[in-house]
Amino acid sequence: MEKSSSIVLFLLVLLEREALLQLKQSFNDPFNRLGSWTRYDCCLWNGVSCNQITGRVVKLADSPSNEYEWGEYFPYIDSCLVELKRLEYLDLSGNYFCQSPIPEFFGSLKYLKYLNLSRTGFGGRIPAQLGNLTSLQILDLSQYYSGVLFADNFQWVRGLSSLKHLEMSFVSLNKALDVMQVLNKFPSLIYLGLNSCGIRNIHFPRGIMNSTFFARIQSLDLGNNELRGPIPDVLHNMTAVRVLDPSKNYFNSTIPLSLVNSKSVVDLNLGWNEFENIDGGMLSILNKACSLIRSLDLSGNSFLGDVLGSNKNSSRCLVYHLEYLSLTSGGISGDLPDYLGQLKGLKELNLAGNSFSGPIPSSLGELSGLRRLHLENNQLNGTIPPSLWRLSTLEYLSLSHNQLIGSIPDSLGRLVNLVEFDIASNSLEGVISERTFSNLSKLKHLDISSNHLTCNVKSDWVPPFSLDHINMSSCRIRSEFPRWLQTQKEISKLDMSNASISGGFPVWLCNMSYLSYLDLSTNQISGNLPTCDVDNFHSLEVLRLGSNLINGSMSSTMCNLDNLLLLDLSKNNLSGEIPDCWGWQQGLFLINLSSNKFIGTIPSSIGNLSYLTWLHLDDSSLHGELPLTLSDCTSLELLDLGENKISGNIPSWVGESLLLLRILKLRNNTFSGSIPSQLCRLSKLQILDLALNNLSGRIPHCFGKLTGMTKDNDVPQHNITLAFGPVASAPSPAIIAAPTPSIVEPPPPVAPATIARGPGHRQLKLIESLDFSDNQLFGAIPQSLGTLTYINHLNLSYNDLSGRIPKGNQLQTLEKPTSIYAGNLQLRGEPLQKKCPGDGDAVQPPTSNDHEDEDHEEDKKEKILFYFVVLAGYATGLWGVIGTLVFKRNWRVAYFRFVESTKDQIIVVVAVKVARLKKRMQRTTNEE
Repeated sequence: MEKSSSIVLFLLVLLEREALLQLKQSFNDPFNRLGSWTRYDCCLWNGVSCNQITGRVVKLADSPSNEYEWGEYFPYIDSCLVELKRLEYLDLSGNYFCQSPIPEFFGSLKYLKYLNLSRTGFGGRIPAQLGNLTSLQILDLSQYYSGVLFADNFQWVRGLSSLKHLEMSFVSLNKALDVMQVLNKFPSLIYLGLNSCGIRNIHFPRGIMNSTFFARIQSLDLGNNELRGPIPDVLHNMTAVRVLDPSKNYFNSTIPLSLVNSKSVVDLNLGWNEFENIDGGMLSILNKACSLIRSLDLSGNSFLGDVLGSNKNSSRCLVYHLEYLSLTSGGISGDLPDYLGQLKGLKELNLAGNSFSGPIPSSLGELSGLRRLHLENNQLNGTIPPSLWRLSTLEYLSLSHNQLIGSIPDSLGRLVNLVEFDIASNSLEGVISERTFSNLSKLKHLDISSNHLTCNVKSDWVPPFSLDHINMSSCRIRSEFPRWLQTQKEISKLDMSNASISGGFPVWLCNMSYLSYLDLSTNQISGNLPTCDVDNFHSLEVLRLGSNLINGSMSSTMCNLDNLLLLDLSKNNLSGEIPDCWGWQQGLFLINLSSNKFIGTIPSSIGNLSYLTWLHLDDSSLHGELPLTLSDCTSLELLDLGENKISGNIPSWVGESLLLLRILKLRNNTFSGSIPSQLCRLSKLQILDLALNNLSGRIPHCFGKLTGMTKDNDVPQHNITLAFGPVASAPSPAIIAAPTPSIVEPPPPVAPATIARGPGHRQLKLIESLDFSDNQLFGAIPQSLGTLTYINHLNLSYNDLSGRIPKGNQLQTLEKPTSIYAGNLQLRGEPLQKKCPGDGDAVQPPTSNDHEDEDHEEDKKEKILFYFVVLAGYATGLWGVIGTLVFKRNWRVAYFRFVESTKDQIIVVVAVKVARLKKRMQRTTNEE
């Protein structure tokens, strides 16, 4: 009997081995994680564990070691898995199942205690068969993004009687309104994760107010849902909760102190809601849970005023265990209170992105265990307190974007553990020398940009650190490129713009193999561009050398930088032709070569850059026609070719292929022909500048219907300029914000005004400037232009336009109305003196504004006064002459004699002229 049972057990083990091998065949294993699945004993395979007595498989864990990487790819999972009948632990997390449904046969693995299907890409409805897993204690169905995996109800969970841990983040539960009713029957559940599940207030019925489930739950994640109003009462008295996260909802009103009444709460995250106040103020929360709470996050709310309290408030706790405190982006104002220095257990303090003012309290220097201090993006003023330099454990210090003054003392070197130091965008001044950084051997990130600092270090200085991020923009260096940078072999971002650097481009920069961002713009760098070894410069993604004195030709090396995303060589003295070698940089989205001395034609190979979004080639001497290959740049949003000598017609493919264009500038070239009506297909077009060309023909009637100029297309908030003339064209930005990697900093918007917005407002009517001047356009002005109701500058002068001037709500109020239409002799209608037929009898529409009524009455008075003066002058002049002739006979006789004498002289002169003309004609006839 024992022998036969051993044989059966042996056969079962063989059957499970074959099932695993069959499962392996269905896997796509690019990283060879299942390479060990070839041995005879499957219990020795990676990810497989067996019972030590029976040899049966009890654990299968096939997930990548890195949670941010995908594992295998397979469209389904083979049903052979059901042969592992004693399986207790199944982890398939991190693999991708191509949105296939969760297999129903998982419900037959009745011994399962642990099931992890997180980040697997399963889709569709959660099968009810999972409710058959009565032994299951841990279930993780969380995904990377919501809307793919969903449940219509929660009845299938009722069968999971042993469940202790349930994680369903990013699983859509917006239709499963019975979630809380079902979970109320699970007193053993201690962890519940419902982040980004579409949970609403309706999911919390009143019947669960006294739920034992909420009384025993230890960790509850309700973040990133659709909960509104005050926090539900059921969450106020969770006596066992240790971690509570209702962040990223729409909770408002006041944060109740009852949330921290529990003697067990350790981690409380109420960030990114709409709270306006804290019950009793910040100190009340700290005093309630001073000996328990470790992490408190109140970031991203809408607090009103000073919620931290003044320096007069003091703490009643002797010891605080709080290690993490974040109030970033909360709209908080007032001074920073001194009691913050009593939170001696703090390891991270984040108060960034508020409106704090006043000085930095010196009491922060008492936080001896502090590792990270964020005070950036506030309105703090005064000097940096010397007490901060005593924080020897500090690893991250950010004081950027404040109003700090004073200097950076050499005592900064006491922060021996400092890794990141950011004091950018303040008003700090003074000299920084090598002594300032003498002991900062761990420093990796240095940002001292946008201050009034002078950098003065010895040429042979060897820094104690090895930086990967350096931003010294606007620091006064006043010399050639700093030599100490040659020692920074691991640097990935270097910004030395506007630093008064002179001399040639440092060739040794080409050997920085990790460099991905280089900004040396706005200096006095001269000489030629170096020819770098592409193999050493292969990591470069952003190159900004604009506004220098660089001359010579543009090297073809630029074309061979495979990873280049942004290239800015604008405002230099580069000459020659632009290299025709583009196409290797598949990610290149911005090229700015404007304001140079380039000649030749636009390189046709630019059409190979399929992701090119912004192209600036303006202000050079390029000629020829637009290359047809540009039509392949279908991602273009900005095309600026102005201030060149480009000729030919504007191609129709601009409007047919470049459908994403928002800005098109072709001004001051020699384009001829008519404006193609295909431009009206550019539904996103916002700025169109065709000024100072030789264009003729009619203005297309469809221009007033461009949807990009009449609808909100989720664009940066600015006014729209439609320019055909020299007055209203918007300046070309050097760089415009783009969906790029984080290493590319977002630049300023393209134009300086603001879109009018409001609830439900989808019309982008605030077109500020419209200029069609200085072309050879003829025909009528399209009546559709009259719908631009917020326009405040219009110039159609010096064309050959004719017909009636259109009327609009805003067109009638523009300044200098006659100059708008100057040089168009055939135009008629207001505000010109040349009226159209019937305009004199036109009835003016009634006004409804009180101020308009007053202006109208004032105009009537002025008209009456004007007519009176004219009549009086006319009468005076008329009777001044006629009256004299009536009453003075000798004057009357002299006047008429003068008239008769003048008449006779005129007759004689005419008669003589006619006689002479007849003689000439007769003489000519006789000669013939």
